[in-house]
Amino acid sequence: MALNPLSGIHQGLVTEQEFASFGNVVFKALKENSPGDVDIKRTGQAAAMVFWKTNTETPRPDLLNLTANDVATMRFAHSAYMQSAQHISLPYQTGASGIVSSAAGKYLPVFVISLRMLRRTGSQLPVELFVDTEAELASHTCQTLLPSMNAHCLRLEDRLGKWARYLASFQVKVFAILASSFENVLFLDADAFVAKDPSHAFVQEPFSSTGLVTWPDFWASSASAHLFEITGQPVPPMNALASTESGQLLVSKSSHALTLLLAAYYNYYGPDVYYPLMSQGGPGEGDKDSFIHAARVAQAPFHQVKKCVDTIGYYEHGAYHGGAMLQYDPTQDSTSTAASVTTMDNPPDAFSVHHNIPKYDPVQLIDTGVLVDAKTGIPHRLIGTKEETEKRFGRDVERELWEEIEYVTCELANQIVGWKTIPTTKDAQGTCDKVRWYRKEVFV
Repeated sequence: MALNPLSGIHQGLVTEQEFASFGNVVFKALKENSPGDVDIKRTGQAAAMVFWKTNTETPRPDLLNLTANDVATMRFAHSAYMQSAQHISLPYQTGASGIVSSAAGKYLPVFVISLRMLRRTGSQLPVELFVDTEAELASHTCQTLLPSMNAHCLRLEDRLGKWARYLASFQVKVFAILASSFENVLFLDADAFVAKDPSHAFVQEPFSSTGLVTWPDFWASSASAHLFEITGQPVPPMNALASTESGQLLVSKSSHALTLLLAAYYNYYGPDVYYPLMSQGGPGEGDKDSFIHAARVAQAPFHQVKKCVDTIGYYEHGAYHGGAMLQYDPTQDSTSTAASVTTMDNPPDAFSVHHNIPKYDPVQLIDTGVLVDAKTGIPHRLIGTKEETEKRFGRDVERELWEEIEYVTCELANQIVGWKTIPTTKDAQGTCDKVRWYRKEVFV
């Protein structure tokens, strides 16, 4: 696979007509191969089962009411879609690598912080951001601010067709990847940021040989046995692979075209059909396991990072509060060929931080009171002590994050759609003043 991580997005661009034609073909295949009007009901909710506590004897949850006729109907539709998908070519700029994300409303400024953290690493990778509305696309954020940082806004419906405007939430990720200009994509959730320049990950193992790298969640997969029956796969043991934490995903469109088109099917019909099949109400139900399952069905290679995800957070009066999920550099991953995710005595470098709960939206952080001790009112860090942070990252990355939060909140507030800039409490102090106070108190 010939990869160039520094390829720009303005050389030999795929035309909008080519993207539109692709969108029409994909939509036709999706609609013609609907799984049908299946009423999937759960008899319970899959428990949050820690992955590394499972073994080959761990029973798989069985919590869906599906008739044999339903399974047969869905299996026929899936097979027909797969046959169609094998003849669909993906549009992309050959050799181009870049970062793709999606954000709208109050998450637009969160994305700007993530983008500024990326540029702090020295990375010059081009970025494409998929937004929701025409107003967002026409805003100063998209027209001036992001282009100044080699990032560009797009809308799914402009690239794929009007049908794409109805995609929402977890469905968006795979279609944003398909609609992006790049051959090789690092997808980052808007509330995730990289801890180092990710360019090397595009040209080194395991991506250079597999074309698909995923990162593990804490939990075992809670997919229904019916999912494997519908997609024609053997049912794996519960300790075969951890569930996916998809705040970050690395994929090659050239080597994983069928994988992505299958993932598109699982997400297009996700909310009512494939999400319950893949999770049965388990933790983080949504798109997360659609990529690995699609790769298995496509019989395409992939690598799930072996090093377990870590929680980074803080203690308050003896109680631990998780602040973010820490994922590790895949190029320094275990050389073991074992399918299970293992712990390591000497972990790889930190690669990305998914600040999912709470998100680094200062309005939310201030309003919820999470920044200060509930009993003393003293402000504190969210993702570990200074010493812990410097040990994990080689620098005080949380201090850097709050420098960017302050800059975006105070210097760019009038340039970014999405955040409230009015006072957030009964007093007259606004968000900017509170962010400045917090940063000066905590990161002296």
